Amino acid sequence: MRKRLRPGASCAIALGLALSLGACSGGVAKQASGTAGTINVEAPNSAPTFTNNFNPFSQSDTGPGLNIIYEPLLASNRAKGGVLIPWLAKSWAWSDGGRTATLTLRPGVKFSDGNPLTPADVVYSLDLLLKNPKLGGATYSAVKAVGSDAVAVTWKSAAYQQLGDLKTINIIEKKLWVNRKPLTYVDKNPVGTGPFAMKAFSPQAVTMAARTDYWGGKPAMANLKYVAATSANIQTQLQNNSIDFCTCDIDAKSYVASDPQRHRFIMAWDGSVVSVMLNNGKAPFSDVHVRRAFADAVDTAAIAKLASSKLPLQEPPASPTGLSTKTYKDWIDPKYLAPRKQDVAAAKASLQAGGYTVQGGRLMKDGKQLPVTFVAPSDTPFIMTIAQLVIQQIKQTLGIDIKLSGGANASDEVAKGKYDLASTWLSSGEGIYTALNQFNGSLASPIGTEASNNSVRFRNAAFDKVLAEMAGTDDQNRLKQLGMQAQAIFVDQVPTIPLFSSGAAGVANTRHWTGWPPAANPDYLANTGSGTELITTLLHLKPAKG
Repeated sequence: MRKRLRPGASCAIALGLALSLGACSGGVAKQASGTAGTINVEAPNSAPTFTNNFNPFSQSDTGPGLNIIYEPLLASNRAKGGVLIPWLAKSWAWSDGGRTATLTLRPGVKFSDGNPLTPADVVYSLDLLLKNPKLGGATYSAVKAVGSDAVAVTWKSAAYQQLGDLKTINIIEKKLWVNRKPLTYVDKNPVGTGPFAMKAFSPQAVTMAARTDYWGGKPAMANLKYVAATSANIQTQLQNNSIDFCTCDIDAKSYVASDPQRHRFIMAWDGSVVSVMLNNGKAPFSDVHVRRAFADAVDTAAIAKLASSKLPLQEPPASPTGLSTKTYKDWIDPKYLAPRKQDVAAAKASLQAGGYTVQGGRLMKDGKQLPVTFVAPSDTPFIMTIAQLVIQQIKQTLGIDIKLSGGANASDEVAKGKYDLASTWLSSGEGIYTALNQFNGSLASPIGTEASNNSVRFRNAAFDKVLAEMAGTDDQNRLKQLGMQAQAIFVDQVPTIPLFSSGAAGVANTRHWTGWPPAANPDYLANTGSGTELITTLLHLKPAKG
């Protein structure tokens, strides 16, 4: 449901987000008066100890909370299909046939050092990525200031669906960074536009103080404290009430059951789908017959049930489109809402149609053995379990032996295409185009070359043509039609095996703070991994009574 927001457009687009309740008028959401206490949060992807470096461009370890110190021009509501919402930009309008977006900055935004946000800061921030590919590169081709309160961003072709790329770019203060080397500078005193500023650092905890002049309103808590909690001790810290909120890998079912009145489960359905990656760039999965066979041989419903054993709810089996049914229900072709059912006869028929046989546990073609390896990181127990379940099912249904390979280099092997099967979270909640575009053939790198996207190396000319049409339209009905065309190709060609819709599983302790979103159908997501979502969550919270 990605829409462009024109000046004067309806504020309903930003439904449920505190920071957007006043977006169209240029105001901010009204927050609870006063401040009280500290909220303790587990740092996303927490390491045993923190690094005192808050450089948003650093390629090495950084301290926690970067995503709420620095903010982007735009955000998205992944609870509502990835619709774009205003953030530091209060509105935007298209011109030049969809090649240029002019973004008007929100008035009254200040950096934590008290200086106002200006178009010069935004132009400098966007230009850094444009001129320095090592910082991640940019999809746009030019950016310039427009008057005293706006910037114009230009692409080489119609880019209605590329506007969302700006969500990932941190806006920094030009005068602080103009003489710094962004890749190597060690920043111990970060300055951003976010609602909290650095207060105290230690390797075990980072404390940030709430700003009284934040454009989105004053947070109800005086301090936000990030706690270094590893998978080995997070459950204990939650149980002894030393952490108020986390999105982390724990036994959420037992945590909620230990104190049902105060312990809450919060599922951030962020558009992700736990999937089996099939390496389309090399045999045997370069052959669609093999991809279809493996997809039909897997019982996604059984895997989804087992994978949800530590959650208070059942994660649903995925649509064969690879899109999350939780996030994109209204965008998925109705005939593909139901998961692919296990069909062993069809799986065997697909192998036969491709000229394959199975002998002694080995996949064979033209007298040659085609060994199959499933790569899974040994330090991610959840993904390793998924791999084991899939391997077991393929053995039972097709009689094929699959070697399980894991270790510290697993992620690198997958990125470089040195795998047959792998499992991870795919898709996204950033809008229908973004979710499908990660399988764009133009993004597929050769085997041996690291892929930042399309790591399954799927190439299909018809699919790419549909994506190009999607990128160039802002007509929502047309976008939906094209999305369904792309889905049909995806289902037929099976670049991955979608297993179940997932997200960031979180838990909250209401002993100190209340106002958490509901687990079932939230208006916004509570997720420590997303800065705009965490900020929205924090601004909804109030001190618990008593």
